[in-house]
Formats: sequence, structure tokens, C-alpha cells
Amino acid sequence: MRSFQGISDTLTFFNDPTSTEDEQRKKLVRHLKLGLVKYVAKSTIADELNISYIVKEGSKKDTSKTKDPWNYWVFQISTFGSFSGSEAYKNESLNSSFSANRETEKWKIGAQFAFNKSVDTYIDSTSKTKFTRQGLDGSLDVVRVIDKHWAYGAEASYSNSLYSNILAAYKLRPKAEYSIFPYSKFNTERIVFQYLIGPANYHYYDTTVYFKTKEWQLQQSANVIASFTKPWGAINMGIFYSSYLSDFSKNNLNFNGAVSWKIVKGLNFAIWGNYGLIHDQIALRKGTASRDELLVKTRELKSNYNYNLGVAVSYRFGSILNNFINPAFRGLNYSIIF
Repeated sequence: MRSFQGISDTLTFFNDPTSTEDEQRKKLVRHLKLGLVKYVAKSTIADELNISYIVKEGSKKDTSKTKDPWNYWVFQISTFGSFSGSEAYKNESLNSSFSANRETEKWKIGAQFAFNKSVDTYIDSTSKTKFTRQGLDGSLDVVRVIDKHWAYGAEASYSNSLYSNILAAYKLRPKAEYSIFPYSKFNTERIVFQYLIGPANYHYYDTTVYFKTKEWQLQQSANVIASFTKPWGAINMGIFYSSYLSDFSKNNLNFNGAVSWKIVKGLNFAIWGNYGLIHDQIALRKGTASRDELLVKTRELKSNYNYNLGVAVSYRFGSILNNFINPAFRGLNYSIIF
């Protein structure tokens, strides 16, 4: 049948950054149906087609020709804190993060910053003793999509952690990703394999158990991530492996999972957790931890495993014209960035 030969058209639409992946998928389906109308109009079933228009109260104007004041950037701010105590003890903690992301069909750029601080105060009849833990992290990520299954990029990061004996850690890692399903299906189903490798430069507060105050390492990571979208939010699972090429016995294996829900427009709630097998604690301080350090946990100790479970809330705002059309290296999507 060649009655439609030579007929073509292009439709453009924009996703709101506060939409869930399922809402974005449904909007795509609506526009696909709209694009098929001109073909149905020229077919034998045109007389059976009914077209209606429902005006929604407070509906937005067409943004297809609107200049984006955000230039496709989307920003997210999250913060949460806690206070607890008794007559002899109190704790104050604060966690904050900021991220900025810009996506096009071929490129994706992202930057993030996170800060955390916790202060424990012990009170007796004669004095007060304070123990402080804090950390600072930042990263920059650039990704380019090659085709519907492959992408490559690079990431740079900085971290500081008094608890982990890291005065400064600098990493630069090229990376590659393969997606089993085409990237066009990432809104509904996704299974990807990632590989990263690159140098890491560590500077330590104190001498480590390996008698180092600073060192260079070549580190590799291999990850598997699966995501499934539901109308109410998303389910994500991942396995993350890393090791140092100088000694493969120094490795780390983590199992992660998260479920997120959309509460109202822009406001999201998430439950997340992970379990990890640890064999790569090269930054551990030399010497025996004091009784106080053990009690208040201001010093990282040797452990073969760790786990955590958490809940969080975030609010998202920014460009309404960002399509989120670049799914490469998206990682686990908690709907929240820490």
C-alpha cells in the first residue's frame, strides 16, 4: 500500500521536569496518536473517526515556541536535619545537596554538591565534650550517546571525609555503557551494563594501615542496573562492583534498591536501601581506635559488610522544556539526589 508514500510530519512536545517517568511516557503516546490523525483522515475509516477537545481549567499555553529562560537546565535542592537528646547527650545533624543537569538528545551534563555534618555532645556534671563528623562531595559528569544501545563519557569527583580519614580524594574516570533495551524504552524498562576505569589520588588525615599518607591508585567499576516504571513512581535495582587494579582482593560489592512515589506535582517521597560487602578500606587509620572513638563513631573501623535503609523527600523545579530524552548513565533513580 503506497497511498501514504511521501507523506511525513514532525511533532514536538516538552515534558515537565516534575512529571514521573510514566506521565512522560503517556504524553509521548498521546502525541504519537495525534501524529497518526492525518494518515487516518486519508484512509477508508476516516468516517468513523471522532475528534473532540476538552479544555482543562488552568491548562498551560502551548510552549513549543516559548523561549526557555532556564536554557534546558534543571536544578534540585534537598536538605534534611535532625535533633535528639537527653539530659546527658544531644545530637545535631544536617545534610544538604544541590544538583544542576542539562540534557539534549546526544549530550548530558550534570554537576552535584553534597554536604553533611553531625555533632554529638556529651554532658556530665563538670564539662561538655563534642565530637564532630562531616563530609563534602562534588562531581562533574559528561555523557554522549552514540546510538540506541551505546553511550560513553567521563566523570570527575572530589570528596572529603574526616570519618574515613580522607583529607582529599580526586578521581577521573572514562566510562562506557551498553543498554539491552533501546534507550527509547528507558521510561518503561531498562537493563544496562556500565564499566568505568581511571586514576584516583588520595590524601589522608593520618597514616593508613598500609603506612600511606597519600597514594595513587587505578580503580575500575562494573555495574548492572535495572529500572521499571509504574504509574505511581518507579522501582530501581542495581549491583555495583569496584576494585583496585594493583590488588584485586581490595574490592567492594554493593546491592541497591529504591522505590519512589510522586506525592504531588514536584514533590516526591522515596524509600531506599543497600547491602555491601567491603574489602577495599585502604584509607583506614593506622593504630587502635580509642574508647571514645568507638563509642561516638568518629573513626571508620574495619568491617566486611555494611547496610542502610532510609527515607527522604525532595522538591524539584526548573525548565519546563527539558525533554529528559538522554537516559545514558542515569544510575538508580530515587527521585532524590543526595
